[in-house]
Amino acid sequence: FWQRVSIGDYRESGTGFPSQSNEILCYFVGFSETVGHSMTFKVYNPTTRVVLHRSRLRAATPDDSNHPSNPPPDPDNDPNAGSDSSSPDNNASSNDGNHPTASTPRNNPDGSSSPNGTAPSRTPAGPSTPEPSVQRASELKPEDLLGRTVLKKRGEDGTRLRAKIVDLVEQFEGERDSHPDRVKFRCKVGDEEFEELLGYNEMCELIEDQVAEEDGTWRFIRIAGHTTPTKRSETPKVLVEWETGEITLESTFKFAKTNKHEWIVAEYARDNDLLDEWDEIWPSLKLKQKAKNAKKLIRQINQAKRVSYKAAPVYMFGYEVPRNHDQAVRIDQENGNRLWQDSEELEVKQLMDYETFIDKGHKSTSRPPDGYKKITLHFVYAVKHDGRHKSRIVAGGHLTDAPVESVYSGVVSLRGVRFTVFLAELNDLKVYQTDVGNAYLEAFTKEKVYVIAGPEFAEIQGHVLIISRALYGLKSSGLRWYERFADVLRDMGFSPCPAEPEIWMRACNADGTVIRDERSKSVPLKDKKSFFDLPKRVEDGSYYEYIAVYCDDLTIASKDPKGSITSVLEQKYKFKLKGTAPLNYLLGCDYYREGKVLCAAPKRYIEKMETTYLQLFGEKPSQKMRSPLEKGDNPELDTTDFLDEKRTKIYQSMVGAAQWIISLGRFDIAVHIMTLSSFRSQPRKGHLERMKRVYGYLSKMKHAAIRFRTDMPDVSDHPFLDYDWSNSPYAGAREELPSDLPIARGKPVLMTSFVDANLCHDLLSGRSVTGVLHFLNKTPVDWFSKKQNTVETATFGSENNAARAAVEQIKANKLTLLQLGVPLQGAPILLGDNKSVVDSG
Repeated sequence: FWQRVSIGDYRESGTGFPSQSNEILCYFVGFSETVGHSMTFKVYNPTTRVVLHRSRLRAATPDDSNHPSNPPPDPDNDPNAGSDSSSPDNNASSNDGNHPTASTPRNNPDGSSSPNGTAPSRTPAGPSTPEPSVQRASELKPEDLLGRTVLKKRGEDGTRLRAKIVDLVEQFEGERDSHPDRVKFRCKVGDEEFEELLGYNEMCELIEDQVAEEDGTWRFIRIAGHTTPTKRSETPKVLVEWETGEITLESTFKFAKTNKHEWIVAEYARDNDLLDEWDEIWPSLKLKQKAKNAKKLIRQINQAKRVSYKAAPVYMFGYEVPRNHDQAVRIDQENGNRLWQDSEELEVKQLMDYETFIDKGHKSTSRPPDGYKKITLHFVYAVKHDGRHKSRIVAGGHLTDAPVESVYSGVVSLRGVRFTVFLAELNDLKVYQTDVGNAYLEAFTKEKVYVIAGPEFAEIQGHVLIISRALYGLKSSGLRWYERFADVLRDMGFSPCPAEPEIWMRACNADGTVIRDERSKSVPLKDKKSFFDLPKRVEDGSYYEYIAVYCDDLTIASKDPKGSITSVLEQKYKFKLKGTAPLNYLLGCDYYREGKVLCAAPKRYIEKMETTYLQLFGEKPSQKMRSPLEKGDNPELDTTDFLDEKRTKIYQSMVGAAQWIISLGRFDIAVHIMTLSSFRSQPRKGHLERMKRVYGYLSKMKHAAIRFRTDMPDVSDHPFLDYDWSNSPYAGAREELPSDLPIARGKPVLMTSFVDANLCHDLLSGRSVTGVLHFLNKTPVDWFSKKQNTVETATFGSENNAARAAVEQIKANKLTLLQLGVPLQGAPILLGDNKSVVDSG
């Protein structure tokens, strides 16, 4: 009773920096008997003098300095504060008097702090430079580097400038290809009009260093540090990190007067106790006045961020990426080529080939039809890793009214893809993949919108263009493509599976001729079959063909995919198919054969995860790990420091990638990632180290694969009990089934599932965890891992909850297979290790 505990403060939204906790200190006063579940407690809030009911709380111990309820140490109480002593690293270089010394902020965005907030240093602390990517820039020819820009290495004063390659100089004429290292580049550095010569090898290293940063996303500018004047005539300067990756030393006054940056300067001065000093130097900036109103300060800072983002140049793989047509023309003129304009012309030509627009003439002589709304078009630009420039015209769908009808269009689940591939292997069908090119433009839009053609449309600039096709960016374009392709599939004799709507199926005779599905015909109510009868099974060699649809990616299971499906789509319906070939890569998963057995393994996705790891941490994942986590590890007991904002986003990204790879088939890390994902909102350093370990395990075991083994398993060793239900309330009970199940065709399938539970998996909340693995014959096709919703105090309770969840999933999988026309071999089998649960079930 009256133990100090910490609970979440729901009155506050967000926590600011991760090091700032949103928890409040309360006292435990008893258990709640009328509110919540059995693990709900009553706590007393001394601030509001109110008794609260909470199911999640922490014990606040005074000896735990990292506990969130304990306030961080006050730097003003630091006995070393204000002393002249500092670490050797901070005083490694003395000031020569020619340059003012720079100091790092007391509260850096990464959560670090200096002992006294103003430790002198010649080189201010700035963001870490990403390590080289695995992509080799040295494979490029020297002339391919012309027009690119690179970030030079950080200077002694902490600045980092961008250099643009304007010309190349050969030391030995005619030996450019055989000896590229003898080539030097003339570069224009920064905004100044001076040039510098850089060697080929040095230029390649700079490009490789920046591949990690130049992915089209750029951080907002921040003040990375400031200088301390050494002369009375000098004023402090700020070290600014820009969206382009450059770090420059700027005049504080001039920087503050640009695009509302005075609010950012006010925030920086406030956080570093510089308000009085700087407000006295620059009274016209009114820094103290701006810093007083916290809400307005945050609002103005966010506005300044938006202004900075819109104005900042974006680079991808060393090429500047335009934001609009005018910038594209300007960049081409500066680089002396037409790469961006050519990509725009190619995109416009494709739209005209599809008759995307109805030209109503010039706006001076024509008017749009009544009821049509004017919107805008804009280009989206990108550079591929091989230097190709791509442009895509996108409609301004945000300008249209919200549609009254639903515009939802679904995609096949990964479980549905595995079902399709398994059934193809089971019935000796071929599995092909293909992609519909410019899929949305194959459909017509129902939205009444028009645009005025801009300069990118050349000779028809200024014309009124009514959008007739489902152009990218319109709110209903996804649905229009879905409806268009559904009509095509129905015309070809396919019908959607009711349990997995994006798997389309049609029956075929043994010779490949199509059997029109009875499911599409209306059955009078008096002629419906019994709800308890399994569908009839035929063994005449007939089978089902399947098409799994993921937007414009098709996975086809057929005896002749090219002859009966893809050729029809191309010749009859005029679709432009790309990449038609046997299944080898789909949604991040590789497919290959070991002998005659088809295997699925996300090897390339793991390699991308390794590349991302290298870019984030400057090293490859350690391959010493033979398990995802240590045996008996409990991440919820970790008390290391909280991660800063940047590392928190890295952690969240790593968890997201791991969750997707579980969906692709790596269920061996499902429980571990489920556990670590519980800390995504506020992870600690120990949690990040555990995620690194998981990445190391995946890197070492990247070749683990699912093998589609379709032979029937031998279950004769399992002692299945035959219960007599005749004298029980369940006598005569039968399973209720849909009355419109298709005829069962092909080889039979046995469903087997394994279930287990881990009692008190989470030591803080006491919740157990459920794990389920489902097999079709000898192939794992579905898996599940999740914390249970209730707190169980005995193994039987947790195992029983897990078995109940497994049974619900078995029923869903069984219904899906029946709707796919799969004959089942007897009843599904559920295997567990708790005899009490098995006997009571």
